[in-house]
Amino acid sequence: MENIKSTCCKKVHTPSKMAGGSKGFISFISTLLLILLPKCPFCVIAYTGAILMFFDIDNSQLAPFLLHAKPILGTIVVLMILLNNRGRKTFIATVISGIALVLLILSAYLYIQIIPEWVLYTSFVFAIWYNGNFEYFFRYLGFRKQ
Repeated sequence: MENIKSTCCKKVHTPSKMAGGSKGFISFISTLLLILLPKCPFCVIAYTGAILMFFDIDNSQLAPFLLHAKPILGTIVVLMILLNNRGRKTFIATVISGIALVLLILSAYLYIQIIPEWVLYTSFVFAIWYNGNFEYFFRYLGFRKQ
């Protein structure tokens, strides 16, 4: 019998690369979305309440009821942060959202506006994010190793 030499097994298959480095960009976007999006029901409810505060609905028929809407949403956000207990992070997030809630109540009922309302709403969103996903984002940026 005679040995037959074949080159079929020596061929190395290299996968084709995507043009423009879009594979790395898609990986970056998916990682960023995993870090930023809420993962638990308490966070989803808190984010929803905080985002609803940004909307101003001007309707004269609903004005007596809408006066209480934003303080109630702020209270719900603080409650959801407390229910999603994560130790020290929850304490810091509760302090941030508690201060924002006090300033929101002063603004809604006593008409004392110390800082703009959008800053209050943004502080609610940051408090939720800090309690849930901020530490992961901080680690992703490389500031603190686990």
